[in-house]
Amino acid sequence: MNLLLPFVAAFIALAAGSVLGYLARQSIAKKRIGSIEQKLQEKAAQAKQESETIISQAREKASVVLNTVKKEEDQTRNRLLKAEHFLLKREDILDQRFLDYEKKEKDFEEKVTKLKEVKENLEALKQEALAKLEKTSGLNRDEAKKELLLNCEKEFELEIMQKLRKLEGDGKEKLQDRAKEIIALAIQKYALSQVQEMTTTTVALPNDEIKGRIIGKEGRNIKTLEKLTGVEIIVDETPEAVVISGFDPIRRQIAKTALEKLIHDGRIQPARIEEVVQKTQEEIVTQIKEAGQAAIYDTNIIGLDPKIVQLLGRLRFRTSYGQNVLLHSIEVSHLAGALAAEIGANIGLAKKAGLLHDIGKAVDQQIEGSHVDIGMKILEKFGVERNS
Repeated sequence: MNLLLPFVAAFIALAAGSVLGYLARQSIAKKRIGSIEQKLQEKAAQAKQESETIISQAREKASVVLNTVKKEEDQTRNRLLKAEHFLLKREDILDQRFLDYEKKEKDFEEKVTKLKEVKENLEALKQEALAKLEKTSGLNRDEAKKELLLNCEKEFELEIMQKLRKLEGDGKEKLQDRAKEIIALAIQKYALSQVQEMTTTTVALPNDEIKGRIIGKEGRNIKTLEKLTGVEIIVDETPEAVVISGFDPIRRQIAKTALEKLIHDGRIQPARIEEVVQKTQEEIVTQIKEAGQAAIYDTNIIGLDPKIVQLLGRLRFRTSYGQNVLLHSIEVSHLAGALAAEIGANIGLAKKAGLLHDIGKAVDQQIEGSHVDIGMKILEKFGVERNS
């Protein structure tokens, strides 16, 4: 019996150790599970917070974009309303002018009718006087007519001369008025409202924070952009906008387009600026070529040197006295053709002269002299004769 006690004690100890080990493992496992659950909860909370932050940022960006779009929409609506008001006012003026013209034409026709009646009455009186003279004087009809005319001529010579001068003056005045009306109506037909002539261009910004990125560290970005485009970029306190200043409209357009691309892309640094400016210059060259070709197709003018067509395209980015010069040249071409058709002149020559009359303005900012002299030299250089 005493021999079994150690074995029993050992068995009991082993069993107790197994139970304690099991309980210990269970406790450790529970602690691990609790730790994992806590970590999962922390990660879930962190993920929720990050998602809320992303959603908040997205809402802010969407709000900025919506505000920008709304502002542009309001500006566009205002411009359209102003343009509509202007066109309606011009239409009323044209209607009134046509009514005035119709009234003048009616008055003129009435005067012509009265003049015919007076002429017929005079002819009847003359015939009656001739008959009486022939009867009383014993002269034949031809002799009596000659005698009567001679007497009338002597008696009313001064009055007749005054009447003739007055009729001649009235006729010239009416012709001049009519010519002015024709030209005015033709101009009204082809006139377009244009923006004012400017040497600056404004670029809208999504927010004022972007100004710092445009300037760059130590001004590197803005200096690079100014050097590559040849314009001055003014960053001042104007809200959500920068101003591009320069006399060359094509350089301003290149700078504006390149800057808008950089802002949209978000990568504003010297190497990227150089890449975007070069690509924009290529695009503008293509736009110039297309604008020149569209102008000659619109006016149906053929046979121009490609370099002249390119110069025409440059006028798309040039304004003068409140008008886009290319659109103005196209209008003048159509107007000249219409007037040439009215007077029986060479329509093709008139349209070509109208289209090219401001060609010197394509390069007058790079070459000294008036745009007229510059244009003459350009046309002579490329073989455009005065009567061709």
